Amino acid sequence: MAPLVLLQSSDWHVGSPLTGRGLGLGEELRALRRREVDEAPQRLVRAAREAGPDAILLPGDLWDAGSVPPTLFRRLVEALEALAPVPVFVAPGNHDFAGPGGFYDDAFLDALGLPDWPGNVRVFRSSAWETAAVPGRDDATVTGRAFLSPLVDTGRPLAPPPARPAAELAILMLHGSLESYRGPDAPSGSKKTAPFSREELLGAGFDWTALGHHHRMEVVTREDGSPAGAYSGSPTGRGLDETGPRHFVKVTLEAGAPARVETLPADCRKVLDLELDAAGRDGEGLRDAALALLLEAGATPGDLVRLTVVGRSAPATRTTQTLGDLKGLVAHLALRDRTLGDGEARPDRGTAEGRFVLDLESRLAATEDPRARRVLELAAVLGREALLGRVPAPPAEEDL
Repeated sequence: MAPLVLLQSSDWHVGSPLTGRGLGLGEELRALRRREVDEAPQRLVRAAREAGPDAILLPGDLWDAGSVPPTLFRRLVEALEALAPVPVFVAPGNHDFAGPGGFYDDAFLDALGLPDWPGNVRVFRSSAWETAAVPGRDDATVTGRAFLSPLVDTGRPLAPPPARPAAELAILMLHGSLESYRGPDAPSGSKKTAPFSREELLGAGFDWTALGHHHRMEVVTREDGSPAGAYSGSPTGRGLDETGPRHFVKVTLEAGAPARVETLPADCRKVLDLELDAAGRDGEGLRDAALALLLEAGATPGDLVRLTVVGRSAPATRTTQTLGDLKGLVAHLALRDRTLGDGEARPDRGTAEGRFVLDLESRLAATEDPRARRVLELAAVLGREALLGRVPAPPAEEDL
């Protein structure tokens, strides 16, 4: 048989409200970004035309909640139908769970007058493992299961693993938490959903595992370094926990050969979270350094950027005013001034400014709560402005 080509994506979170994401987007840009999140299914269709897959794998969280507007669900279904005759396999996750009264429930769809799932789409609707053949391929199967509620599932789905089918190419779809995952959205402790280890995944013996739930792309490798499975990550960066390029994943499987993993662009813009050390620079030097940092990070005019300035700037340097004219270089630039003190010299406790800065520094060192730390950092910046005889300029509202 010819190599089996798969296209994988997950965690679209269609209908996401985009609140509390730390970027401070204005309402107009926030509305635009919501539309871009909701257009992930249409971008998948375009990627499929390029990749030419034999099957498409969607391991969960296609929408953000059961309250997603029916119009968005209709558009999602229309996009998957447009992929026909390519088969699409869906393993519902904890956000798009397959319990009664949801968009995977045929009776619910009929009651709302919504379209049925297309004939080329196979949805795993049981919490037990099920296996389906890949249409048109006698050598390939897909094994998957569904979440039936949004509750955190602490059970270990691969202990024991599902039985590996006898097919030459056996594919597993799994929505859950890889315990070694260290992305910015990594959960901890009891918040891990359907946890499993790398050893459990490899021990299941499947040729490829399409993973969903985590939002950064991550490839799981075997002992010899060959790919065994991957998270494709979310296709649209919604906030500071989804920075950098976003991908669809193309996987090519051939019996007796390592899997080949390629990426296709999935987003029209990037979210970037950058930090710049003021390093005693004056206004012009600070601006040049910030511009160099944006270029190094690959920032483009469509990107959404948070730039945090830390360390100590030169005397009388007002960070947010100095860097304000860089906002025209990207679609959105959120500036955070977290500098403390002037220049490289330590504050002089013999001055009011020095005592103020040193007191706040000691309180910062003893504080771990992120919100409390941010309040102290703002107090340091605004207090120094007042002590130097300048009118304090409060920064833009922040999502804490």
